[in-house]
Amino acid sequence: MTTPLVDVRIRRPQQHEALLLELQTESRFPYFRDVLLFAAALGFHNDRRVPFTAASGDPIRYDTLTAPMFSEALVNMIAANVLTDDPEIMDATRIEERVKIFEEYANGGLEYLQEQVNFRHQPAALVVDALVTEALSASGGAKPVSVEELLSGMNWS
Repeated sequence: MTTPLVDVRIRRPQQHEALLLELQTESRFPYFRDVLLFAAALGFHNDRRVPFTAASGDPIRYDTLTAPMFSEALVNMIAANVLTDDPEIMDATRIEERVKIFEEYANGGLEYLQEQVNFRHQPAALVVDALVTEALSASGGAKPVSVEELLSGMNWS
């Protein structure tokens, strides 16, 4: 994990605080960071980048957000895909810019999820389950892989 040069914090959008709380308590998201990671992926998938200014609760430390190994890669991949003509976005000094992009996609994902909750007239947990099932169905689902394929990227020395 890369350590940021400054104390970077991830904000939660105030307008979606009720949805964040519902997802944390009723879904399979034990922490707000998990909700935000899912929401950012959902926002990016649906091309929903929505800026916000009002934040709620304590911001999440970057190292807490990126504790799961894939998380920092998600933040970086979203920024790299948004600013494809700017390879310098991956420079350590631009971590705050990558985090802002991540926050905006998380906000867009939460907005999309709230729309789906309203449209489907279902609790957020059921909508999340349905969206994940739909995404897996559209991609052909999880594919079996061999142990050799799983370990091919490992360096054991």
